[in-house]
Order: sequence, then C-alpha cells, then structure tokens
Amino acid sequence: MKFLNFLPSTRLNRLQLLDIATALAFAPLLFLLKLPMLLYIFLALIFIIKKKTSKPLIYIFMFLGLISISISFFSEYNFSSFSKLLVFISLLISILTYAVILQRLTRQINIYLLLSPSMLMILSFFFYNNIEMLGYALFTLFSFSFLLLYDKMQGSFKDVLRINILLYLFSLPIVALLFLVFPRISYKDASFGFKGEDIKRTGHDGTMFIDSKALLIPSSRLVMEVSFKKEVPPANSLYFRGSTLYTDKGNQWIGEKIKKVRYPRLKAAQNIIEYNIKLYPHQQHWLYMLDLPLVSLKDAHIDADYISLSKLPLFEIFQYSGKSALNYISLDSSKTSLQKALLVDKNRDPRTSKKLLEEININQKDSIKAQELLQYFRKADLSYSLRPKEIDLKHPLDSFLLDSKVGYCVHFASSFATSARLLGIPSRIITGYKADRSNAINNYLLVREADAHAWVELYLQGSGWVRFEPTSTASRILAPNDRSLSNSYTSTAFKNSALANFLKQVNIHYLYTRYLINTWVLQYDRNKQVSILKKILSDSFFLFKLLGSFLVFVLLCIFLFISFTKGRNEDRYVHELKDIIKFLKKKGFERKQGENISQFFMRLEGKIKNYGKLQELNDLYHLGRYAKTSDKTFILFKERIRAFKKRS
Repeated sequence: MKFLNFLPSTRLNRLQLLDIATALAFAPLLFLLKLPMLLYIFLALIFIIKKKTSKPLIYIFMFLGLISISISFFSEYNFSSFSKLLVFISLLISILTYAVILQRLTRQINIYLLLSPSMLMILSFFFYNNIEMLGYALFTLFSFSFLLLYDKMQGSFKDVLRINILLYLFSLPIVALLFLVFPRISYKDASFGFKGEDIKRTGHDGTMFIDSKALLIPSSRLVMEVSFKKEVPPANSLYFRGSTLYTDKGNQWIGEKIKKVRYPRLKAAQNIIEYNIKLYPHQQHWLYMLDLPLVSLKDAHIDADYISLSKLPLFEIFQYSGKSALNYISLDSSKTSLQKALLVDKNRDPRTSKKLLEEININQKDSIKAQELLQYFRKADLSYSLRPKEIDLKHPLDSFLLDSKVGYCVHFASSFATSARLLGIPSRIITGYKADRSNAINNYLLVREADAHAWVELYLQGSGWVRFEPTSTASRILAPNDRSLSNSYTSTAFKNSALANFLKQVNIHYLYTRYLINTWVLQYDRNKQVSILKKILSDSFFLFKLLGSFLVFVLLCIFLFISFTKGRNEDRYVHELKDIIKFLKKKGFERKQGENISQFFMRLEGKIKNYGKLQELNDLYHLGRYAKTSDKTFILFKERIRAFKKRS
C-alpha cells in the first residue's frame, strides 16, 4: 500500500466533505442545465468560496434563483411539456439545485443537504444510460462511502481509503448475487438514451448516385452492432438490406413506393437465424435486416421488397430483434414491380447493347443469361477503385464498361442491372451494408459506414429474386477497398501493417466489452433474469458454470481482501515503525536480533544525523502504543517519520 503515501494527512471539515460529494453529483448534470442556471451556480460558487454569508445575500439568491429557473423553462410553460418525463426531471433538478445553493450559503448542515448528493446522482440516471455513466457512478459511490468513513473515523486519508477498498472488496460478491436475483421492474421504455454522445450518421436516403456525388469516401464510424443468437454467419451471407432501387435516372437510381405487407412470404426458407441489432441514429426510416427478413418489427412495417422501415426517423439509438433466412426462394413480386424492373432505354448505350446481343443469346433461359452476363463482366477487365474516373452520364453503361473500366460497387451494380434489363431480365439494385467478418468476435459483429454496399437482384423464373454480386467480377483493385478506408489520409502501407491490425483488434475487443456490459448490466431486465432462471432449471451444465464462475469471483475478492489487509493485523505503530527500520538498514544500521527499539535507537547515538529526531520518534512510538492517545499522536508520528527520512 505504499502507493497511498502521497495522500495528504491534513483533515477536512464536514462542510468541505459535503462540498466534494455535491460537486461529484453535480458534474454530470452541468451538461443538462440551461445557461441561466449555470450562471446562477457560478455566481453562488464565488460567494461560497469566499465564505461570505448574510440574510440579505440569501434573499438576493432566492430572487436570482427563481429568475434563473423561470428563464430556463420559459418555453416549457404548458401542461403538455411538463407531462414529458425528462422535462419534469429537468425542472426537478433545477429546483433541487436552487435549494442546495440556498442551504449551502447559510453554512449550516441539515438532513436535506446531506441527502442532496444522492438525490442529484439518482436523477442523473434519467438522462445518462451508458457505460461511461456506469463507470462514473461506481466511482462516485466509492467516493461517497470514502467521504462518509473519513468523517466518522477521524483517521488519515490513507487509512480511510484502505478500509473503503476493503469494504468494497468484501461487498462485491453480495452485490453481484443481489444483481442477479433481485426482482426487476419492467418499464415500457427503460432506455432514455444519452443525447450528448450520439453522432449523426449518414444512413441511406433511398437513392444511389453514379456521378461525382458518389465519390464520397466512407468512414469507419459505427452504423450498427449485431449480436447473433449463435455464431456469426459466413461472409457471403452478411448482406444487410436497406432499400430497393428500380428507376434509372442516368446519374442516379431511385426507389419506388412499394406496397406494405404484414408478413413477408418466402418459399423454402432455410438456415434461419435470430439476432439483435443496435442501430445508431441516421435520421432516416431504414431498419437494416439481414437478407431476407422473416418477421416485421415492432413500431415499423415491411414492404413487399423485404425492406423494413420505422414509423419515425431515427434520431436516437434504436434496438430491435430480427429473424432472417439465409437461403430462400422469393417469388413474392407484383406485376407492376416486374414491369418497372424491365424499364430500360435501349438507345442510350448503343455500343454495349450491340456487344451484349452479340455475345449472349437473348432467347435462352434467364438463369443462363444471368450466368453468361457475369462471365461477360469478368472478361471486361474492370478495375475496382474508390477514386474512379468521371462517367459520361449521357452513356453511363458504355462509359464504364468500354471506356473508363474503373469504379466501385455503385458503378458495378448500376451497369449490371442495366445490362440485365437489356437482355430481358428484370433487375433491381439493393443498397445497404455488406459486413466484414474480420469485425466479428464470437457472436458479435460490427458494421461500419465503410461497409456500405450496393448489389443486384435478378428475377429468375422458378427462383424468384436472386442476389448477384457484380463487384466481385473486378479483375483488380486499384485502391484500398471500402473497409480499409476512413476519412483520414492514412497511407496504405500503415493500414496493412501489423500495428494497424493490432489497433483494429484492440478497438473491436473494446467495443465487444462495451456490448457485453451494455447487454448484461445496463439492459439486464426481468426478461433476462427469467431466461437465466429457466436455463438454470433446464441445463445443469450451465448451473455448474455459473456456480464455478461465482466461486472464482469470490476467491478473487478474498485474495484481494487479504492482499490489502496484509500487515494490518499488527499494531499500526509497529507497522509504521518497520518503515523507518528498513530505511536505517539501507543506511547501514541494522537492528540486532533480540534488540528492542529503544536499545536500537540508543546504539545509533553519535552515528547518525538528527539523532534527536530519532529519540522523538521513540518517545512518540511508546506514547502512542502504550498510552491512550488520540489519532493526532499517530498522525504526528507518521509526519515525524517522513521528516526524518527527508533530512537524513
């Protein structure tokens, strides 16, 4: 416990301790209070620090506080606003702040002032529901207990901190057990979110550009976190569906209004998987589901193209459960959709139209034509690059396939879909995300903006809509692929280096840890509690693992408890004296066997500087150990030890 020696030995009074506790509780709320209340707090702090108080001053602050609250909630003066929980809690926090400041200005402690730090901390949980707040709450609770012990024990910082740590270690197994078994109350909407940490995401807008607007380099920001009930599916199945595009406008593809359905209908659905998604806000309606979804989501609808849409735009983190079939036959398509999927201007790209008809027999089955079209793209010597040449929008198909031959997923998808229509095959473009399995740990998968992708579906007789990946026909890659790019100008050499891969894995493991804490701590509700209980009753091996894990946790706490209490069973004066004996030994003065402390110190007379200080230590040692003295004697004893070591 030598690392605690830096702590001060001077004592703080009860009012100062209460100020520290209040400041810790206030810290998260400072980001929520309006400017008038922040100015009110700042002004009050000036007078509190200067220790000025008077009845006129308190009356002035009563008036200023009422004005600050009135201005802060001026726009909320109606019953509909105050009926909103968060607005009501914000008002409650402001009133509580007002009362705390008035009471603190009196420099008198009452039960209300003692309880206010805990009340403020509890209210902050209505706004902060994340891992960072969980860590801060644990730190604050530890600080509260430390301040309480410090006030009651009248001991040094070091001793109080040690006892506080021991109490925490002793309580951890009990807290863990209560956390698992204590009944939970189910709320309709338990997640209030943390408005300050959510960054606006780009998302999809139902279009796909192939001109200069498509040359945006995607970033590595998170779009969603996915946890599968079992293992993560193979890489060729990680297509998260966003929107379907039918209409080719030359420089962009756009979607159409598709009929809503209650439940999607798939024929021969196989390899059914279940998963949970945490989708970050993108201010659009799209809810990304793995190809192809089997269920409609709550507070959302699904259309005939298997696109899931929320009723309202997503301005906050949205969590939902999905169920999809990795293998399927999708025959559910209207005549109108098929007609739109065949619309093409045959005169726009004459060179490609002519070449396609020369190389592919238009009278054979659509499935054969589709495979021959893929082969045609493979032979076209196309290159993949996120920095392609400009496309001639008057003849985009000719420009890409025959002239520039350089593009990325949007150019490949657009050209493939148009080519299919020229051959009489209904086609549509799907935009969404193609996840990278290297961003997965166990059953957890990260999907980033860099995974944004576009692919094509062709309608084949007897098979329905079938997914095709035209981007895979590229003969070479001229620049790093989507998943290795970010908004920075980091070199390719660094991105492919061992350090970059190591940092990527560290980031993935960090996010996975956050996911586990978020799932099993912040979102541990009654449903999870009941599911664990059912598993315990039905799976004896799971019960064995749970008991074994708890036993290991208890043993670890005991080990840490013993480590912190080592050497504390002896008299505290003896424990501190050992430090000075070790110091003297390093100076060449070793205590002989059987020699008491007085004899040892007397033997050093004339051999060591500050011998008088050593004798003072001897007197304080015997006075403190054998006489009934206060803690002040022990504090003085430790101070004299530090002073002696510093001067010798």
